[in-house]
Amino acid sequence: VTSLITRFEEQLPCRTGPQTTHSRVNEEQIKTCLIQISRYRFSLVISGLTKILQRVNEMFLTLTNGPRPHGQDFERGCYESLLIVLDTLESCLSNQPKDITRFDEAMNVKLLLREICQFLDVPHDNPNVLQLKNLASKVLFALSLNFFNAVFSRISARLQELSACNEENPDYSDIELIQHINVDVFRLTKLLSEAIKKLLLLKKSAHVVLMASLEKAIWNWMDTYPQEFADVQKNPNEELAKCCDSLFDILDSFAESNKKGRPTVWPLQIMLLILSPKVLEEIVNADSGAPCSPRHSKKKQFIDSVKRAVGPHSTSKQQTEAAAVTCVKLCKASTYINIQDSSNVAFVLVQSVINDLKALLFNPSKPFSRGQNYIFHDMDLMIDCFVSCFRIKPHNNEALKVCLNPNFPSTFHYVLVSSLYKIITQPRLQWWPQIDLVYSKSSELRAMFSDTHNKVTQGYIITNTPQRIIQSLTLKSKDSKSRFQDRGEETPGYKTLLLCLVRLIHADPMLMLNNQGKAGHEIQSSTLELINGLVSLVHQPTMPDVAQEAMEALLVLHQPEKIEVWNPEAPINTFWDVSSQVLFSISQKLIQHQILNYTDILKWLREILVCRNEFLSRHKEYANVGSHIPICKQANIKLEVVFFMYLWSIDIEAVLVAMSCFSLLCEESDIRCGPEEMTVTHLLPNYHLFQELAQASTVLTTGRAALQKRIMALLRKIDHSGNGVQPAWEETFRNWESSTKVLTSYPKAKLEDGQVEPFHRSVGKRRASHQNSEHELEDQISEWANMTGFLCALGGVCLQRRSPCRPTERKCPVLPSATQEVQYCPVTQFV
Repeated sequence: VTSLITRFEEQLPCRTGPQTTHSRVNEEQIKTCLIQISRYRFSLVISGLTKILQRVNEMFLTLTNGPRPHGQDFERGCYESLLIVLDTLESCLSNQPKDITRFDEAMNVKLLLREICQFLDVPHDNPNVLQLKNLASKVLFALSLNFFNAVFSRISARLQELSACNEENPDYSDIELIQHINVDVFRLTKLLSEAIKKLLLLKKSAHVVLMASLEKAIWNWMDTYPQEFADVQKNPNEELAKCCDSLFDILDSFAESNKKGRPTVWPLQIMLLILSPKVLEEIVNADSGAPCSPRHSKKKQFIDSVKRAVGPHSTSKQQTEAAAVTCVKLCKASTYINIQDSSNVAFVLVQSVINDLKALLFNPSKPFSRGQNYIFHDMDLMIDCFVSCFRIKPHNNEALKVCLNPNFPSTFHYVLVSSLYKIITQPRLQWWPQIDLVYSKSSELRAMFSDTHNKVTQGYIITNTPQRIIQSLTLKSKDSKSRFQDRGEETPGYKTLLLCLVRLIHADPMLMLNNQGKAGHEIQSSTLELINGLVSLVHQPTMPDVAQEAMEALLVLHQPEKIEVWNPEAPINTFWDVSSQVLFSISQKLIQHQILNYTDILKWLREILVCRNEFLSRHKEYANVGSHIPICKQANIKLEVVFFMYLWSIDIEAVLVAMSCFSLLCEESDIRCGPEEMTVTHLLPNYHLFQELAQASTVLTTGRAALQKRIMALLRKIDHSGNGVQPAWEETFRNWESSTKVLTSYPKAKLEDGQVEPFHRSVGKRRASHQNSEHELEDQISEWANMTGFLCALGGVCLQRRSPCRPTERKCPVLPSATQEVQYCPVTQFV
């Protein structure tokens, strides 16, 4: 086990440098072994992983807090290593049988807990830090399932310390652990009981932290154990109700002594009442004349205050804001109660406030705002409200109409898109309505995507907008700033909105594909516009997060059942037209080396081809219908060019992926030639050689040189220069000439001089981790050698059908058609 843990640490990116496919597979295998072994040697595995976490975190903190002599790649390696270790810890903890604790395990858990807390107590303005915090939260959640007492003891001890503490700004991070732990109804009761004992002894600043943490614990319980919550609604838990009653009274006494602080306790108070259904029933029924116990008179006053404050005639802004938060919590909690349980009074209470709440939060003429510092919280509140309203009254779409209106502020659009994403991705309770109720708004959502896409890609805003929507932008020019403000948009984030829209397409493409009642040519046109918009985002170097999501969305759109709805009237014709344009565009960018993460794009292309073949195999009899259009032939040629050109890459992973893709071209040819009674070589003249190339990618390779030798031997067997062979040779020759010029004038012409083709600049960027001109030179010489071998191997077949031409005819198209004879061939020039 110790040896395995050592190997695991040695495979981390902070030790090996940027991960290759091989190192990634190794690390995944070791990780899987550790997870399995942890079931039997838990203490040893957890202890080892905790020490690794400690060492890598120290390295990461040293890098981020001091000078950075090692460069960004090393820092990135440390960050990725932390993600890997935290993820492995979470898997090991989640893999444990429940309720097995021994003394040595408890000791290791305490050490791990100390390390994990460091990741939770950090500001999360940095997306990377936020991801670490979220992973650490998952580790703590998994840890608390079997080792709740260890976590609870730490929380309890800190509450005890704070009750006797005189510091002005004490550390509350241990109280905030409550927000990240796994609690069932018994543990929740224990937490509430502990809070009741300590709350009166704490300072006011600690009250706010503890109240927020307890409320989050209640929501965690409802999300993790919804059946327990449902049981509490039908058969109230007396012990829990007693704790809720006591805590409500304590909070109410705080509110009495500090009128201004009253609204801060309301959200937790409404949750406590929901957990006491008998009490809530008595209070709500009192409005209809039923008797109400004097014991609950303050609770009744609380409910009345909330109702008044959320209404249009409220005079206190502070109370109105607090009532909005409280009513959203109420509506959200009511959705966890089965809709068939109509006797539950929570629904009656919701109906009494829901219209006022929607009028308050979704009013474009007077947008809801608690101030500059609360903009994220306000949007989260609106999202919770929208989702809850959809689940309570799915066919009442007032908020939906407001959020879809293109003339209203983009905040409403962001709220809508985030809400729909939440409805799709949040684990469903059986009575929650499904997203297909919104499919009818497909055209409006497509229009929102097109509009946002145009604003972002046409330079309407600066492209490095922060991840979340920000309140204001510092623009580089006065003109762009005034143009932005003229539109009344003080809460921009079009780039963020675009990212959310693309994520939404990825989550459920039908939200954008539904075209009921439209003619076939209109459906095809709207599908093409949507897909072309996504394709243009794939090669956006300034927005890698958007590009990645666009790739995922396009992959989902290429699933066979989704292709069917691109245009139900003519699915196969539309498939050839639209999908060919996708392949043509991406291939062109790869050929011109305008995409830095080309290996990822090649893998993605491979997945796209798999989906295409699956669709075609479902329609074998009609596979060629509509395939004779020019773009289809051009796309196939471009694909061949891409796969040929990446055979000479110095990235061995890219080479292997390109080789494997040839088999998918062969598979497509098999499907298309079956019913047509034509040979596969009619579509792919080099069919058999392509199969050999693909087969060679599955054989274990000893290194780059051996792989190149095998590829060149296969390429020399090609006897047809049709389709992609000739254009691939010519593109490679163009790159070879540029590379030759650079190398012959080295060291005068260096990569950073900016006098090189775009391809060489991208090579420079992708090898920047070496921070060393010797490595760059070595890589370029290797690449030049690969290109030379490629040109020699294919030069013969390219020369066969060409004859010299007059100098005036030297210019030729990069993509000649199969029937067109291009006179000039640069093979002789190369030789």
